[in-house]
Amino acid sequence: MSTVVVVRKEGEIAIASDSLTSRGSVVINSEYKIDYPKIIRYQDTWIGCANNDMAIHMLGHALHNTEEEFFFNNMENIYTSMLKLHEILKKRYYLDPKYRTTPNQTVESLNISLLIANSSGIYGVDEDKNIERFSKFWAAGSGGTFAIGAMYHIYDKYDAHIIAERGVQTACGFDEGSAFPVHLETIKEEMCPL
Repeated sequence: MSTVVVVRKEGEIAIASDSLTSRGSVVINSEYKIDYPKIIRYQDTWIGCANNDMAIHMLGHALHNTEEEFFFNNMENIYTSMLKLHEILKKRYYLDPKYRTTPNQTVESLNISLLIANSSGIYGVDEDKNIERFSKFWAAGSGGTFAIGAMYHIYDKYDAHIIAERGVQTACGFDEGSAFPVHLETIKEEMCPL
């Protein structure tokens, strides 16, 4: 799978990911693959995808090749944007929303887990389009629990970009679905309260 993390600290926001691609039991690391982004940019927002390569390609193409505008600067705008994207992904990209991630799922699944970073903060979007805003850090993907543990341990000691990098490095060290190199982006946060 993958590992994607977001960190917010002292006016700096960081988003980072690993670079491993897998197809079943076959893994393709950065030595054999030229392009391995799990983080894409849309206007002033970085979006990390903790799913397969097709999900990030589909999402990136949809964001940049439609007349719709998407906004990711607060929870309400993210939710509205995710609803629009869901329809676009179903109609134009043949997203199959029938797969259920949990037995009690009440809405059609997006089948994509995202972490979002921009100057307004750090957010997570689950497969059911549940949106959360995080105060310090979060991680998604198969190495997410390793990354969260590492970031929790060092949060008080380092800057956001180092915390994010170390979170993904830890996941790469212990999760079979994550591998080096680490892809990292940083931005400055708007000075506004949570």
